[in-house]
Amino acid sequence: MKKALLISGGRQVSKELIEKYLDRFIIVADGGARILMKYDLGANLLLGDLDSIGEEALTYIREQEIEVKKFPAKKDFTDTELALSYLVDEGYKDIIILGALGTRFDHELANLLNLKKLYKKNVKAKIEDDYNEVIYVEEGSYDFIKTNKKYFSLINAGDRMNFTTKGLYYEVENLEINSENPSRGVSNEMVGDSATIKINSGSAFIIKSRD
Repeated sequence: MKKALLISGGRQVSKELIEKYLDRFIIVADGGARILMKYDLGANLLLGDLDSIGEEALTYIREQEIEVKKFPAKKDFTDTELALSYLVDEGYKDIIILGALGTRFDHELANLLNLKKLYKKNVKAKIEDDYNEVIYVEEGSYDFIKTNKKYFSLINAGDRMNFTTKGLYYEVENLEINSENPSRGVSNEMVGDSATIKINSGSAFIIKSRD
């Protein structure tokens, strides 16, 4: 399976987190190049309209001889979505997305919806930073192991969602989340070394967090 790491231009992450994924094909969306420069890291490709990268980071990219694909500033997609489309077209089926969260809530929300789009294309994808991990899921069983991100939240991603948990502090069986109780699945916690969340119907964002 072809695996990729996408570094976007949102809130910067630690070098240690990036280093977990250096064995993947690395693509950078525009302003994400600044974090490469900060940590003196390389990449395979920079993609975007180059409106937020800055001259210093662009000089660094050129010195590192990283391939650049430039797009017009007036376009129908964000740089992150362009990078994801490129990866899907190239056959990548496992994508980690860093720098997709931050101060721009509009971009955050669009990036979350990109997880749903990738799921529909049979691509395994996760948004991650040093405080959160986010995946999009539909019907099925999902296993997790204990990490420093011990809090679990399920956010309904459709009209209604029904789920069951095992290994979390608040155990539920066939609990339905809808517009009447949207926060019912927020802030659960793993009590052992593993947990399972089963989506019985509907779809959700599963978010693992740490304080």
